[in-house]
Amino acid sequence: MVVLERVSLDVATGEFVSLLGPSGCGKTTLLRILAGLEQAPGGDVLIDNLPVGEARGKHEIGVAFQRAALVPSRTALENVRLTLEICGSVDAFEPEALLREFGLGAFLSHYPHQLSGGMQQRVNIACAMVHRPRLLLLDEPFGALDELTRESLGAWLSRVLADTGQTCVLVTHSVEEAVALSDRVAVFSARPGRIQALLQIDLPRPRPSRVDPGFASEVERLRRALYAAVDGGGTGA
Repeated sequence: MVVLERVSLDVATGEFVSLLGPSGCGKTTLLRILAGLEQAPGGDVLIDNLPVGEARGKHEIGVAFQRAALVPSRTALENVRLTLEICGSVDAFEPEALLREFGLGAFLSHYPHQLSGGMQQRVNIACAMVHRPRLLLLDEPFGALDELTRESLGAWLSRVLADTGQTCVLVTHSVEEAVALSDRVAVFSARPGRIQALLQIDLPRPRPSRVDPGFASEVERLRRALYAAVDGGGTGA
């Protein structure tokens, strides 16, 4: 079964790109290919001109999936330090300082089961980015959270990435989230997934409130592109 077809995407250093499309269109598959966790059936994946396998071997990629992958027997701080133990990174964020920046200074010694879902995801993302990877890949990291928490964490992530300058690719089903976070949005057709549109988000940073007319206009523009992509491309959801 063909999941993705003729996908070509360039992401600039420091850019935030979201992948948006219907369920089953191959967004997560593409993210896994970018992470070097799945083999692309054809073509090349390059990260700063390095083949993805080589970039992954050099720990140039950080990945956070929808379900937080934390070690239950380690505290929040110990989980973040574990990434550095694995990567052996020298040019890295200081784990405690990073978690404090993430608003978790009072929870450094808490174990995952003692943290809320949103806190676990902050730790999860900290684990993915503490070693300063060139590319941060996020697969719906806020998908299981309530709307207000999701918006709050999205705004927090946008601020953090603006400070670190890291490149980010996000998989999302939320048009509003894509507008709030992205520099550009790749809109996919239904399976087999193709990039049917690549839209620049024409809003200043920090982004205006979601009730702002300009934000609403961008949401409507992106939603129209999504509907057109689903109606005009692919063979099924």
